Amino acid sequence: MGILFSTTFPSLLLSVALATQPVSIFETRNEINLLSSVSKEEHFILVEEEQEVSEKTELVIKNLEERKDFSLDRGEACHYIMDTYEILTGKKPKSVLENPFSDIDVNSQPFILQAYHLGIVNGNEDGTFSPSEGISRGDFAILLYRLIQTVYPDIDLSGGENIVFEEHVTTAATIPLQFAYSRGLIDIQGNGIIGSDDTITLGEVADILNNVIKTAPNFPLQYTKFAPKRAYLTFDDGTSENTSKILDILKQYNVKATFFVTGNCDETLLKRMQSEGHIIGNHTNSHKYEILYSSPEAFWNDFNKEQEYLNNILGTTSVFMRFPGGSNNSIGMKNGVMGDITTQAKQNGYIYVDWNVDSGDARGNNIPKDTIVNNVLNGTSGKNQAIILMHQTKPKQTTVEALPEIIEGLQEQGYEIRPLTEKSYTPRFIK
Repeated sequence: MGILFSTTFPSLLLSVALATQPVSIFETRNEINLLSSVSKEEHFILVEEEQEVSEKTELVIKNLEERKDFSLDRGEACHYIMDTYEILTGKKPKSVLENPFSDIDVNSQPFILQAYHLGIVNGNEDGTFSPSEGISRGDFAILLYRLIQTVYPDIDLSGGENIVFEEHVTTAATIPLQFAYSRGLIDIQGNGIIGSDDTITLGEVADILNNVIKTAPNFPLQYTKFAPKRAYLTFDDGTSENTSKILDILKQYNVKATFFVTGNCDETLLKRMQSEGHIIGNHTNSHKYEILYSSPEAFWNDFNKEQEYLNNILGTTSVFMRFPGGSNNSIGMKNGVMGDITTQAKQNGYIYVDWNVDSGDARGNNIPKDTIVNNVLNGTSGKNQAIILMHQTKPKQTTVEALPEIIEGLQEQGYEIRPLTEKSYTPRFIK
């Protein structure tokens, strides 16, 4: 039996009343309350208390790393939804004493009753809640949408109306998923679809709710159409006068990219990358193959030097990295160190990113602009995920000249251009 969600302040009597007259799941609470003269207070015994101020500022999920691939169940979903409610409001939710569910313990699972009281979630028609049953991505999007409506009743959640998913999505989940996708909270899975009916994992929920906390209360609109094809523009090496030109073009097209920087860069340009929403990754400090790939210890000494340098300028470090020459570079492979280095990178929580489309601009200086454009646009053939290798150093003027045509060509091919995220497809020459 599927879980029922209602925008009402739910009550068992109201649920029965509505059962014979279908009401849009997204009608306002006021509209639905007109259907019943029974107020929520008649169905809930609330502890008479002022809401206490909460000092909770971050979402804590126990043993997340070990459990990130576990399916989320309904009970846990309510737990983390109410934790997020507490963080967003700065107040602890009121206690609820009356329990309409035969399979819920009021003492050990108060968060379910709190979510029910707030109208974020409803129960099953037979008076149960089924807290251990898995929850789908679409159903979680509904909870998320209700949470945000509850905390920010006057906020404009529109902007995703033109997003059309290339799969079956229930009517109830459509608007919540459009909202979540348009704000970058929920994204496509590895198969290129949202997977509305698939059970959502604990790791994904942690990412979603942390992004909600980070982007509240404005939830800026990011995407207005659904695109199963993604392209990621990546620029390697140190900054130069071409970097400024690249940033100007990206701003003109409202496109975000990823920069894998090396050495001592122009601090102003690094801060501009950061402020304009681009991703900055570590491409090592020296970029000297003979040093980097002489041993794992030598590589990490060099890499950590760049991490410290970037942290001093930007106030943060990145999990993204790219090996000079790629993870299968000839010198590292010859010296037999790449297996250890790539394994250590994963163990240390870094995401190393190779590429599956090569612009060819590293094959010499001033490679003809048209050659670079053709290399990219032909290289994307047959790919739903394209990670494109380019460079930003001073001799790469023709890369700058090619960039507008590359962006326009990718968009004509149906790609949505995005910066890398921790969930992005990451091609690796060495797994």
